[in-house]
Amino acid sequence: MDPQGQRPVRRGRTKSRRVKKVRAQVETVAQAYLELLSLRGIEYFFANAGTDFASIVDAFALRLEQGKEFPRPVMVPHEIPLIGMAHGYYLATGRPQVAMVHVGIGTANGLGALIHAYRARVPILLSAGRTPITEDGGPASRDVFIHWGQECFDQAGMLREYVKWDYELRTSSQLEAVVDRALAMAMTEPRGPVYLMLPREVLASPLGEVEFHAQPRYDLPTFHPDLAKIQEAADLLIRAQFPLIITSSAGRSPAAVRALMDLAEDMGIGVISFNPEYMNFPTGHSCHLGFLPDTHVTKADVILVVDCDVPWYPSRVKPKDSAMVIQVGIDPLYSRYPVRGFPSDLTLQGEPAFVLSEITKATAHHQGRDEVRVEARKRALQEIHDDAVRGWKEGARNAAYDKPIDFQWVSYNVNRILTDDTVVVNEWDNGMHPHTIQLPGSYFCTPHAGYLGWGFGAALGAKLACPDRTVVATVGDGCYLFSVPSACHFISQAYQVPILIIIYNNECYEAVKGATRALHPEGWAVRTGRYPLSELQPTGDYEKICEAFGGYGERVETPEQVEPALKRALYAVRQEKRQALLNVICKHP
Repeated sequence: MDPQGQRPVRRGRTKSRRVKKVRAQVETVAQAYLELLSLRGIEYFFANAGTDFASIVDAFALRLEQGKEFPRPVMVPHEIPLIGMAHGYYLATGRPQVAMVHVGIGTANGLGALIHAYRARVPILLSAGRTPITEDGGPASRDVFIHWGQECFDQAGMLREYVKWDYELRTSSQLEAVVDRALAMAMTEPRGPVYLMLPREVLASPLGEVEFHAQPRYDLPTFHPDLAKIQEAADLLIRAQFPLIITSSAGRSPAAVRALMDLAEDMGIGVISFNPEYMNFPTGHSCHLGFLPDTHVTKADVILVVDCDVPWYPSRVKPKDSAMVIQVGIDPLYSRYPVRGFPSDLTLQGEPAFVLSEITKATAHHQGRDEVRVEARKRALQEIHDDAVRGWKEGARNAAYDKPIDFQWVSYNVNRILTDDTVVVNEWDNGMHPHTIQLPGSYFCTPHAGYLGWGFGAALGAKLACPDRTVVATVGDGCYLFSVPSACHFISQAYQVPILIIIYNNECYEAVKGATRALHPEGWAVRTGRYPLSELQPTGDYEKICEAFGGYGERVETPEQVEPALKRALYAVRQEKRQALLNVICKHP
């Protein structure tokens, strides 16, 4: 696979290619499973074990004794950070990993995190044990009371809507075919998690010598759009008075970021990064118009929607009826969303990097190209961009003396300490407003399924993948609680993956309070100032949880404490190689 995980590397494939096979001596199917995963390039095996893992545990013990490096076992004490780590590792590397949970119970525990991965199109091979099938007759048969109470009629049924493929391994003879198909399904666009159940009897089954293909014999399909539609898109953009690009996830591919920049620069097109999951477009670029479409979408006559599930909120703003909407992506109409009514007058299915590059080529040689119009657009975009940047900076600086601390002031100071080697994993509603991050792969934001608790585990996975980079997780206090923090801090200490966690602690679920105010602006909650079910008071001393696992913790309560606290925390992470947490007490809305 290429470094960004975009497509498999083709290694001189010819008609006379010799199919290479590898033989290995094993004792059980579990040993063969780990051998095959190693052969397929799996580096980490994130797991939360139960009685169904007995043969997996024994197989790992053998591999450690033999000095075999991969896959490396990582014991994660809860399924939420377990799946989050696999998610974050993929974001940082483009390489899918294996996560394994305990039968249906563990599957249920990790389901919310799995939904996040599914909506974010993140491939994970999620495997799970299966309660022993037999009541007696063999050493792997049922032998504790939970083996009856845990069995499901359809274990995969609880998550089938949120995986691309699921199967139960039945015999040792199908092991290679099943694992290769699982990985191929996970990596075929649109990518996503898959689920493989592994019965205890099958894992414990005896084997001798096994033979596997050295490489899987799957060539993943590519998606290219209709070239006539590419030309039509170029025609629309050439004729447009005010074209606009809206994206949420173009940054999942660094090549797409470059292609998006080329198109915007060449044609003078403004770009909105709406609810960004990635660094989609450099904040400092003159064509960057901000993070909200409302001001611009009503003026646009052509809107190019690139890898974006929700380009605007129809209840709040809509394009004018005459505006032409072009949607671009691997699955541009989001076929797995039950309801999504955004128009698509022209639909271009394909890898965004390829589609955008082809549009740029078509516009560059278009007979109707008007350079005077393009240059005028560029000047206008520069003014809009400069005004937006001034507004962001002034908003933060104006909050420099606010007590309690304003969120903007925290983010302003965080941005000042970021360097090119920093990775930010964000899980609160700050978008990228305060961040001047310019490099693809340096910013990841919560996926759009709305599941809380993703950020901490994902940041640990990113740090595991990039040990030489500084990883900063910015989370709300509600998100921190959802992340199973004790499990996350344990992982950071046990596997030496030091990260900086910054809690924006406003002592409530602000999204719940905001929704209540918006829906009932004159309701009882607004009138009385009481918001049941949305407060997180009294707040906890979360910094002490970090300290309990050998980390540096600090409570920050005044604006002048923010910068020096950040420096102390970064010193702990970068120099002392231990985790750090800042519990920043912010305004209570």
